[in-house]
Amino acid sequence: MRIVADSNILLSATITEGPAFEVVNLVFGGQVDLVLSRETFGELADVLMTRAPFDRISKELRGAYLGHLSERGIWRRPVSQPIKCRDPDDQPFLDLAVASDAEFLLTRDDDLLELGQVNVTKIRTPEDFLREFRGSRDTGRD
Repeated sequence: MRIVADSNILLSATITEGPAFEVVNLVFGGQVDLVLSRETFGELADVLMTRAPFDRISKELRGAYLGHLSERGIWRRPVSQPIKCRDPDDQPFLDLAVASDAEFLLTRDDDLLELGQVNVTKIRTPEDFLREFRGSRDTGRD
């Protein structure tokens, strides 16, 4: 199963052990594939390495997290999509998810969530994704 997670989801996983943390554990465990692009990964790295509250985490640990995501990730180039998000800052995540045929785009951003689904990509919160993921595992669907 292929997913795209916006930067806030991947950042949240570094400071809380909630649903975003569970999603990243699925990625690190090889149960889901995380799709990345230079642009989306660059935004994540910039925020993680330069801004509070992440500066409370050692640089080594932040670097290791980024390295592990980079190694586990599937790298793709986003393709501009005809469907546009209300917030242009969110568009790279939508473009990447749709162009890579990701099954899910994970976010808490209302501008993306209001779209619901674009082509095969379902746009969900981490909580909703985890419910659907567990449900598909319980019924034997991938």
